[in-house]
Amino acid sequence: MTKRKPFTIFKSSIFALFLIEMYDSVGIKKSGYFWLFFDVLFIVFIFAGVRGFLRGLHIPGLDSIVFLAINVSAFFYFRTTVQMLMSSFGGASKKLFDYRQIKPIDIVISKFIFNTFIRILAVFILLFIGWYFEFDLSIKDFNMVMLAVLWLAVFSFGIGMLSAVLGNFFEAYKKILGFMMLPLLFTSAVFYTVDSLPAEFRVYILYNPVVHFMELLHGSYFHVLDTKYVDYIYMTYWTVIPLFLGLYLYAKSEENIIAS
Repeated sequence: MTKRKPFTIFKSSIFALFLIEMYDSVGIKKSGYFWLFFDVLFIVFIFAGVRGFLRGLHIPGLDSIVFLAINVSAFFYFRTTVQMLMSSFGGASKKLFDYRQIKPIDIVISKFIFNTFIRILAVFILLFIGWYFEFDLSIKDFNMVMLAVLWLAVFSFGIGMLSAVLGNFFEAYKKILGFMMLPLLFTSAVFYTVDSLPAEFRVYILYNPVVHFMELLHGSYFHVLDTKYVDYIYMTYWTVIPLFLGLYLYAKSEENIIAS
């Protein structure tokens, strides 16, 4: 029998776990596909329902609905990534540890790839809806938008990786992080720009690292906005430290995670 290389085993494990995640999330019923994209459709319905309110918040040269669609999609990606990765080592996932070829980190990576894949499809749905209803979808700087998206993905994975390890040993951590997601939604420059806030509030809200990612994203996308409040060094710290801390703690506690 030919002995497979470790990387080949890793790829096979990731692909198999990806299919399992797809099956568990979508299921065999057609209605599963609707619920998979329900949050995206919900966003669109909300935008349509508050169109009159948005006119009162209109920024010249900026389509408010497109602004919110981009921001909410980005925040939902961050939120779902962290929440999915945080639950990687618990529940039904524990049964997968019985297979020698599967490592706990394989589950984390497969969930991350799955969620990213699904969110990309969701963005294409939003883009199609925006194109169909003739919203202004023009991009100020495509390269910077892609940088913001990729950076957000790495940041989300780092926070999720760290949360997976901490959440496995400290149940209270999961509850605290879960409670924080709603306040984060309203304090992460999703529904507004930092520049639109009073000066005394900007100092405090810029401590939230998600704000910098949102400012980089919509400041690079919309011609009338800028990225003057984005602190790239601060973003780097919040990306690198949780990522390496999460990987380090995982390496030290892999056997305990499997045994737990």
